[in-house]
Amino acid sequence: MQDLLAGLNEAQRLAVTTISGPVLTLAGPGSGKTRVLTHRIAHLLQQGIAASEILAVTFTNKAAREMRERMQHLVGVDVATKVDIGTFHSLAARWLRRDGRAIGLADGWLIYDDDDQQRLIKRVSKELKLPDKPFTPRAISSAISSAKNELLDAAAYTAASRSPEGRMYAAAYTRYSELLTVAAAVDFDDLLLLTLDLFRTPMLNRYHRRYRYILVDEYQDTNRAQYEMIKALAKGSGNIFVVGDDDQSIYGWRGADVRNIRRFESDFAGAQVIILAENYRSTQTILDVAQVLIDAAPKRIHRKLLRGQTPGGEPVSWREYSDQNEESQRVCDAIEGLVKKGVARYADCAIMYRTNAQSRAFEEALSRRRIPYVVIGGMRFYERREIKDVLAWLRLLSNPNDDISLVRAIEFPAQGIGVGSIAHLSEWASSHGVSLYQALIDAAADSTAVPALRGAARQRMMTFGARLYGLVKRAPSLTLLDAFDEMLRESQFVAGLVNEHGGVDAESRVENVNELRRVAGEYAELPVDEQLARFLEEVALVADVDRLAAVDNHVVCITLHQAKGLEYDNVFLVGLEDELIPHSRTHNDPVQIEEERRILYVGVTRARKRLALSRTLRRMNFGRYDQTLSSRFLADIPKGLLAHATNLGTVNPSAGQGRSNPAFQGWGTAAAHKPTTVAVQYAVGDMVRHQRFGEGVVLSAKSVDDDVEVVVRFADPAAGEKRLIASFARLEKVTTPN
Repeated sequence: MQDLLAGLNEAQRLAVTTISGPVLTLAGPGSGKTRVLTHRIAHLLQQGIAASEILAVTFTNKAAREMRERMQHLVGVDVATKVDIGTFHSLAARWLRRDGRAIGLADGWLIYDDDDQQRLIKRVSKELKLPDKPFTPRAISSAISSAKNELLDAAAYTAASRSPEGRMYAAAYTRYSELLTVAAAVDFDDLLLLTLDLFRTPMLNRYHRRYRYILVDEYQDTNRAQYEMIKALAKGSGNIFVVGDDDQSIYGWRGADVRNIRRFESDFAGAQVIILAENYRSTQTILDVAQVLIDAAPKRIHRKLLRGQTPGGEPVSWREYSDQNEESQRVCDAIEGLVKKGVARYADCAIMYRTNAQSRAFEEALSRRRIPYVVIGGMRFYERREIKDVLAWLRLLSNPNDDISLVRAIEFPAQGIGVGSIAHLSEWASSHGVSLYQALIDAAADSTAVPALRGAARQRMMTFGARLYGLVKRAPSLTLLDAFDEMLRESQFVAGLVNEHGGVDAESRVENVNELRRVAGEYAELPVDEQLARFLEEVALVADVDRLAAVDNHVVCITLHQAKGLEYDNVFLVGLEDELIPHSRTHNDPVQIEEERRILYVGVTRARKRLALSRTLRRMNFGRYDQTLSSRFLADIPKGLLAHATNLGTVNPSAGQGRSNPAFQGWGTAAAHKPTTVAVQYAVGDMVRHQRFGEGVVLSAKSVDDDVEVVVRFADPAAGEKRLIASFARLEKVTTPN
């Protein structure tokens, strides 16, 4: 066996060799935690510990696979396979297969996946006659999963439910559990709950004897059930080693509780804390930005001073752009500049954003430039189901004889029209040589047309046909945005998304629909009769480019959540605005606000060599531009750490480049764009009027390149205090009578 300590720094060696008692290893980004975990296991084996006495728990199958592969390299295949390495769920399933009879679990039980679970919940909803709102299958499954993560079975959840809505969810949970029992099935959450049940029996002693050394990766991401599992196992030998970083806890929305890692020292008396702060990924300039960003967070258990192996490095760049289209174009300029200079491949570049909907502008810009790209962890914008469904409805307004789009429109939002009814309509249309739309018109005018459609099925089809007919007739006189809105209203599209998906999933899909509507708003300057056709044509061209064969060398587009655990030479963190990060839905919750800070910290620490931060000064929403504010987190970054900008985006005059400079310094080659000069001057105390926010008083005004940044407190409490760029805000001075 090789020298396991060779090449390890002092903190890593301590983490590898401290084998007795509870150990909390706080591993900063890029600090080599996987290497520590695998070398620690190998060291345990060198000390004569049997492989079968070691348990290593990870969060993903990929992490477990990587750990096992590294172990095989260190100690050989035969020894590595004897160490129990797996995810919480895979290990729980293995233990329940072996010992589940101790808690009454029948032999041959099944694991229901998400699709099985949704089908069962739909059956429950039908049996209980639950109203569609708010009891969508997704909402019900989310409520059940949340209850299980808090260790509440159906009886406990029922006892805790006080409101009528809560009792209906409890009834669904109870019936769902009964049907799972009848089917001899468990869901993923049950795997953890049942394992805890197993650990409440004398069988736990067997696991204490078996696993004398326990290692847990990403401890900051554990939920309540996982936390209790580890505590129960560790009560045996007390040799519990966890690796994590409270600064990188970003999955609270799916049940992770950052308090678990923060109370490790109180849970396990005498715990030793080891801090891995040596960073092997990023330059020091990038780490300095990450450091000040996370140092502003409250409630951290131990401060980690991030030290890089690469001193100095290129400055972190900060830019503000007029809107998301300019931002996406200039990011493309920078990427092309890096590639043309030969300092990077496309695959070395990543564009990171807070929400999936933000990818649209970048996908279009990359497609137009013929820059190969891939969207990680999700479908490309125009391939997403909700976007295809909206486009199907809009295509029908342009050409109602598009049979493919018509079938898609029938299927979503759900019209209560089954595949049999669609088949009857299609057969009749085919035999008479007409489109499905014409068949609908014929059936409405003549009761003998499409005779196979009868009763309630015919009525539902006629209702759909009448709704579509009205939209098609009104469309030529409507602007694209008006047609878009009428389509959403008449089809009840948003309600359909909520009914089918519910919760955060529906919210994300609605955001995507709103993003498509923003694209439609860009066609408002065209003649009304050209808007819809031009929009559909250009969207189709983007979609065609999207279908180009994938290549290995491509730019990565990825959300900040999905980027955790990844790293790239060149990272563009875009859309750093206060409605996006922190996300608007977190603004009233200090706990969620701090998780948003950690999300941004994770993004910053993905960069190896170059990091560019940017935001837009205005963002199109519902067909109009709204002013934006910089993310509040940027105020914590001193101006000296960002190239050519202060912490609030004010230009550093010595840089010689304006806030609308289209390329990141040293990255691209595009010529600078000069913003509109503002003639109107503002002074503290001036009364002004904004088209959207109404009247307000100027609190401050300062020059920002050829523009003016004005802070205004508006009389409307809903508007509050806004920081505006004068050339975009178009503020009017209000003359007050003497």
